[in-house]
Amino acid sequence: MLCHGELLRTFEISVGELLDRSEKSLLIIFQPKQEEVVSACSSLLITLEQRLSGENDAAVLGPLTTLTSRDPDALALKTDVGHRLLARYRRTQNSGDIDQSINHFESASDLCPIDHPYRPAALFNLATAKFVSCQADGRHLDLDIPINLFQDALNLHPTDHPDRIVTQLHLAIALLSRFAKRGFQTDADAAEELLSEVLDVCHANSHIYRAALMAIETSALHSAGSLDVNDLGRERPTTSMLALSPNQLADRVKWCLRIDDPHALDEVISLHYDALGYYNTGHPCRGQLLGNLGVSLQTRFERRGNVEDLDQDLDQAIAFQREVLALHPVGHTDRFMSLNILASQLSTRFQHRVNNPNDEDLDQAIALHREALALCQVGHTDRSMSLNNLAKQLSIRFQHRGNPEDLNQAIALQREALALCPVGHAHRSISLNHLAIQLSIRFQHRGNPEDLDQAIALHREALALRPVGHTRRPSSLCNLANQLSTRFQHRGNDEDLDQAIVLQREALASCPVGHTDRSIPLMNLGKQLSICFQHRGNDKDLDQAIAFQREALALCPVDHTDRSMSLNNLAGQLSFRFNHRGNDEDLDQAIALHREGLALHPVGHPDRSMSLNNLAGQLSSRFKHRGNDEDLNQAIALQREALASYPVGHTDRSKSLDNLASQLSTRFQHRGNDEDLDQAITLDREALALRPVGHTDRSASLNNLAVQLSTRFDHRGNAEDFDEAIALHREALALNQVGHTDRSMSLNNLAHQLSIRFRHRGNDEDLDQAIALRREALALRPVGHTDRSMSLNNLAAQLSSRFKHRHNPEDLDQAIALDREALALRPVSHPDRSMSLANLADKLSTRFEHQDNREDLDESRENLCRASTLLTQHDPRQLAVHGSLAKVYLSFHQSGLDGTGAGEDTDSLNAAMHHLKAAANVVSGGSLSRLQASLRWVCHASQYSHGTELEAHATSMQLLDTYMATTASLSSRHNIMRDFPRTLAVDAASCALRSGDVCRAVELLEQGRTVIWTQMTRLRTPLDSLQTRGDHAVTLVKKFRDLSSLLDKPPANYPEESPRVDVEAEETRYRRLVEDWDRAVEEIRKIEGFSRFLLPPLFSDLQDAARDGPIIMLIASKLSCDAIIVPHKQPPTSIQLPTNLEKLRILVVKFQRTSSAVLTKALMELWDDVVRPVVENLGGFARRGSRIWWCPTSVFNFLPLHAAGEYRKHGQFLSQLYISSYTPSLTALIKARRHDRSLSVSFAAIGQNHPAGASFTLDCVEPELELVRNLLPPPPTVSFTKITSVDATKSRALRALQDNTWLHFSCHGTQAYKEPFKSAFLMRDQPLSLLDITQMDLSRHQFAFLSACETAVGDFQTPDEVVHLAAGLQFAGVKSVIGTLWKVNDSTVQRLVEAFYKNLCGDGVMNSKRASRALHRAVQSLARDKDMPLDQRIVFVHIGI
Repeated sequence: MLCHGELLRTFEISVGELLDRSEKSLLIIFQPKQEEVVSACSSLLITLEQRLSGENDAAVLGPLTTLTSRDPDALALKTDVGHRLLARYRRTQNSGDIDQSINHFESASDLCPIDHPYRPAALFNLATAKFVSCQADGRHLDLDIPINLFQDALNLHPTDHPDRIVTQLHLAIALLSRFAKRGFQTDADAAEELLSEVLDVCHANSHIYRAALMAIETSALHSAGSLDVNDLGRERPTTSMLALSPNQLADRVKWCLRIDDPHALDEVISLHYDALGYYNTGHPCRGQLLGNLGVSLQTRFERRGNVEDLDQDLDQAIAFQREVLALHPVGHTDRFMSLNILASQLSTRFQHRVNNPNDEDLDQAIALHREALALCQVGHTDRSMSLNNLAKQLSIRFQHRGNPEDLNQAIALQREALALCPVGHAHRSISLNHLAIQLSIRFQHRGNPEDLDQAIALHREALALRPVGHTRRPSSLCNLANQLSTRFQHRGNDEDLDQAIVLQREALASCPVGHTDRSIPLMNLGKQLSICFQHRGNDKDLDQAIAFQREALALCPVDHTDRSMSLNNLAGQLSFRFNHRGNDEDLDQAIALHREGLALHPVGHPDRSMSLNNLAGQLSSRFKHRGNDEDLNQAIALQREALASYPVGHTDRSKSLDNLASQLSTRFQHRGNDEDLDQAITLDREALALRPVGHTDRSASLNNLAVQLSTRFDHRGNAEDFDEAIALHREALALNQVGHTDRSMSLNNLAHQLSIRFRHRGNDEDLDQAIALRREALALRPVGHTDRSMSLNNLAAQLSSRFKHRHNPEDLDQAIALDREALALRPVSHPDRSMSLANLADKLSTRFEHQDNREDLDESRENLCRASTLLTQHDPRQLAVHGSLAKVYLSFHQSGLDGTGAGEDTDSLNAAMHHLKAAANVVSGGSLSRLQASLRWVCHASQYSHGTELEAHATSMQLLDTYMATTASLSSRHNIMRDFPRTLAVDAASCALRSGDVCRAVELLEQGRTVIWTQMTRLRTPLDSLQTRGDHAVTLVKKFRDLSSLLDKPPANYPEESPRVDVEAEETRYRRLVEDWDRAVEEIRKIEGFSRFLLPPLFSDLQDAARDGPIIMLIASKLSCDAIIVPHKQPPTSIQLPTNLEKLRILVVKFQRTSSAVLTKALMELWDDVVRPVVENLGGFARRGSRIWWCPTSVFNFLPLHAAGEYRKHGQFLSQLYISSYTPSLTALIKARRHDRSLSVSFAAIGQNHPAGASFTLDCVEPELELVRNLLPPPPTVSFTKITSVDATKSRALRALQDNTWLHFSCHGTQAYKEPFKSAFLMRDQPLSLLDITQMDLSRHQFAFLSACETAVGDFQTPDEVVHLAAGLQFAGVKSVIGTLWKVNDSTVQRLVEAFYKNLCGDGVMNSKRASRALHRAVQSLARDKDMPLDQRIVFVHIGI
């Protein structure tokens, strides 16, 4: 090339890099940039040679030509202008430009004589311009001139000249053009020879090579007669690049669409890019090139669309098609076609980007199809096609967003399209299929049987229009068969299934061995036979189905597009056979097939999520079969990956949420992990939120969430879950009207919840409604229906419940008959057979109890044993089976049917206890169900005085502790305690006493009482000694403290209107922390010396509580009332008291009266029945005048034990014998003594005489505060702070409570009996509640005087939890507390406070251990005042050290 010409590409390379590559040719490829096309310079071949500086450079460069001073400038100017004009002509087709270009090239040639070194280039430029001019004007007779010029230029180039091959190429193209016009074979032969030489010497990736190759192909097409002779003579804008015209390129596109040749497709796309560079926006050929290039790009994308970097092909195709559409404005004849093509490409992109679909693409595609349809008015020949196109896109959008209007409109359009194809129309069968498919989709989403029936009728008509031999008959056979199969699955009509199989067999017969489509009918027939197997249980059907699927897979080799589908189908059938026969090989092979299917769908593939779900399902099945945790964990991991591929906003996210929730629910059912259930509920809530009112899948989401909530209610007993589940099921049923395919499911779900509510609330209307719903559901599942057995069981359960409630024998007989029918429908291999056996067994056992038929009880036991053997060891359903077996064996024991008298069959009784114990130990059953089972064990073991009674009690208390530990708030724990037997701990202790084990009785009392406080104090356990056990121990200490701190924080207080999901998230977070805390505790227990860390203390440890005096534990059980004296070093002593629980309850009522006469009599009774028997046995443990501690249980908590006496002249009084203190537990007393008292005394007196909302004023408060200050030692012994009523707000009181270790409260106190943690000291603005106090660490605090009413009174419903202000302060860490049992008068307080502090610190010494003696003396001084009411003399009590 001479001079500058046109700038095509630039590149940069260092001299060093060039020299490094000088040993061989260097090929530089110019790749197209974004929004650019490949220019005329697509490659550059450089050969370098390195010489030493001393060599002859002139020899390398060649001889210089002597020119006049103006020659170089003039030559360059003429040549550059000629190139610019030629380039402009190519863009504008202005003939004046080509003529001027020729003139400038001729002038340049004149400046190069024969021997000029640039003459070959000048001739080449002139030849190129003249060749273009001949093409433009159609002057094929003038082609001789450019050919001669090309030939002259070639002759001047030696063999090794770098420009020789370019000149050869263009000479060949010119000769081929003349051959096409004149038909001279010599031209073709000469061109072929030239092109062959070009191919021999050029790099295969160079543009010249590709151009030569295409020129040869063009010549071959012409020789075959498939090319118009005018094509080569038409405009060729650049002889250096465009070997083909637009029409020729169009032919090449058609050819590439017919064959699958990736190289040819790439070449034609490259040529189109090149061509576009020379046709500007206004050129008439540009639209054709854009359209062809768009189609080619879309084709390449569809053939290789799984390659990420080809996504840009589709984007570019759409961009080009938009430009084409812009070239076809409204009114243009080609606008209709352009609209359809662009719409199709947008829809393809939407469906391809399944993981991140762009809704705008789909909406725009629909808008384009609507415009296209508007161009096809009624009567237009293309209207039917346009109707179908729009209907298809609307259907896609419906499946994406769930808007029923889209689907209805799609069906309406398909109906119109069908009307345009009347009987006899060539396309009627196609239109019939289109409408049938849309109706089938609507049936799947709404369940309207008319849609399904109509779809089947349309498929039948379409099949009739495609007789035997028709190419599309196999497709119609499959379509009709699939719909008949669907109808069978919904209605259970055998005729539909049989006909579907016949149709699929005919479809297979029409595709004999060797047929390219044989795999499709093989897969379809396999599916139908599998359905037939599931319905009839014929093994031959399943084996044949698998054989067909194997054959289909063999026809889909590794690179086949349907291989992944075939892998999934075969895997599914093998999975069915595994479930039926239990052959491990089938399941393993199914998993292997699914793994291969997943490998065919790499990350980013639109079908990857489906493969993830399939593999996850099989791994979950294998887990259930073999119990390998890795399988289940991997299944959940796969579902999590599937969910991750559907980010927020993705239309398929809700389905993926459901799938993951289902797997987590499965894991919960098998392991009982609360976190799995909570997470499943969270996922189902999100799925429901993505399906608002009107969404076709909302009903399914409502049911899913409701089922999970119901499961959680069964597991934990949370009433909120229960109520929400019913509301969700009602909404779901309302969406599934009569005739809907899912109505039976909704009926059953709602009936189940109503049944549960009946069991909890006893409303007859709920039970009757549940039965009515069950009957309607059963009627929708006639004989032959696959789900009939489930409906039979459900109705039987409801009738059995009503029998137990109303005792109508017809209900029970009918329930048994229904269960027998259900069992007959579940053969030995059926996964639910065990439950059918258990259900029938329970009802037979119930009928035995009412009719004494031995056969019923025998059959019940036999069925339950069979059920147990069918379940795995870790199946949570084992809990229910064990419970039922226990019931049956108890019936044998009570009836004496085994040849012994009633109640004498010890073998049956032992068996019953064995099964009760087994039920309580089914770990996967959930803590609540296990606790309930253990309580039944306690009940029956106690009833029959069985040897496992003590073990049953201990198990129950441990499970109660475990169950409560997962509850975040103290108030929630207290509510839980109210729902369980309040005498559990005392009954356990009583049992231990009856067995003679006094030490064990003490341990059980300590373990089973003050559970709430015990769990709280666990989180504040000091670990100083553990810190010295090495780095691992230090790490554990930090972990334990961090987790304890998090758990000890009050849970978030959500208002009632807060979203349930937020509340559940907090509950889940708390449960996770509990699990982490438990693991940390287990690690600590592995360290030497800490094996019993936080375990219930042994008696030897508990005895330390009696270091300063004996402790008397009082036990009030329904069987006996006892006292246990716990000394410091000696064995404990038990004393049976001469009273009973009922008498004690009456005594408690007496103490609620203020009459001195009544109180006196009650105190004397208390002395006689309780205190005196204890005092009579105290002599060996405590000297007279020493201290004793009372640890009351049950109703003893409400009795003023310290004030008991004979109350007569010369009578005995406890206060004259011993100094009484109280402790809520032995552990609390031990912890109170743990820290040494501080040398410094910071004392705060807090008073409030007029609290918020009060209509009264406590006049004695301010004087009392001043009195306390005056009685305390002065600074520096005591640092005193007084907070008067004006300043005594809640926050100020809390600060004082935190900052001072000695406290005196003078205010109004309230005991909230229904919610005891709301018991409080009333402050100026807000109450200072017990809950507030429990959140504080008061472990260094010494003393608190509670000069307020009812500060030491617990809750009557949970007396052993000792929930009151005084106990709360002690459990928070205060060592010594003085409180009140009931209301106290101002005058009493004033006098007692004065007497108390004089006795406490009158000598200037502050010691909290002196508080009990100080109170004892103060009370004695008041007792001398006969004018003071008796109730006021005994109102104050001391708690602690």
